[in-house]
Amino acid sequence: MIDRVLEQLPAIRRVLVEDRKHGHLNPTWQDVSVLESINAAMKPVADITDVLSGEKYVTVSSVKLVLELLKGELLSPDPSDTELTAKIKENMCRVLTEKYSPPEIQDLLRKATILDPRYRGSMEDEEVLDDVKHQLVQELLDMKEEGRSEESASTENDGDGGSEHAASKKKMLSDLLQNRRAKLTSLQTQIVSLPKRVQADAELTKFIQEEVVDATSDPLMWWRDNHRRFPLIGKLAQKYMCICATSTSSERTFSTAGNIVTPERSCLKPHKVNMLVFLARNLSDS
Repeated sequence: MIDRVLEQLPAIRRVLVEDRKHGHLNPTWQDVSVLESINAAMKPVADITDVLSGEKYVTVSSVKLVLELLKGELLSPDPSDTELTAKIKENMCRVLTEKYSPPEIQDLLRKATILDPRYRGSMEDEEVLDDVKHQLVQELLDMKEEGRSEESASTENDGDGGSEHAASKKKMLSDLLQNRRAKLTSLQTQIVSLPKRVQADAELTKFIQEEVVDATSDPLMWWRDNHRRFPLIGKLAQKYMCICATSTSSERTFSTAGNIVTPERSCLKPHKVNMLVFLARNLSDS
């Protein structure tokens, strides 16, 4: 907005000079100086803000690297900066540092960065990398145990519910052979399978040691093509890659609801509003 005002400043001045009632609104050189100082500090961040506000591609894994870029380059002091520009940059860095300083947020950003095939090799601190790997392995073990308990419970329920149907059905030779083959396969798997922690750690180590893909690649497409090679890590990728880096997606949903529930349509039932918002957000491109 400020950049647009500075761009159209000659036209604004010509209009206000001819308007006696609003001539006092004509920007002075002090106003222009303030606008230029603010624009110099804010403009480098505008493109990054737009990119991180997307919701149709992965954004959370880029937050850590973007913060480093902002603090290290875009918001770093420059000899040509005015006093106001330098002060704005300093305050922006302070606010960003405070906002992302909580340990739980730092852990989330590190996990998302490692799980992104574009950035997995960007974490240089070996101590931090080992700590994040340990957290991911532990999370994998917890997820696997929960999945196995649910699977066993569903299997027991299926067996109890379908026992009468199985007893009434005449067994075929193929069924007997298939059961025997399933038992042999299960026994072999138990013999050769590694402990869960060793398997998860080996898979994560192999994933991190692979070459980093191009920065323009889509991490979701990469995981779609490689989820069979990393079945455990893929579960974590599904969990973290869907996180939005900003709250703009929620704000867009609120705006959609505001456009639907207007003074002329104020009698809509809540469940109707939910349905209309869902359709508006998911069928907008079709």
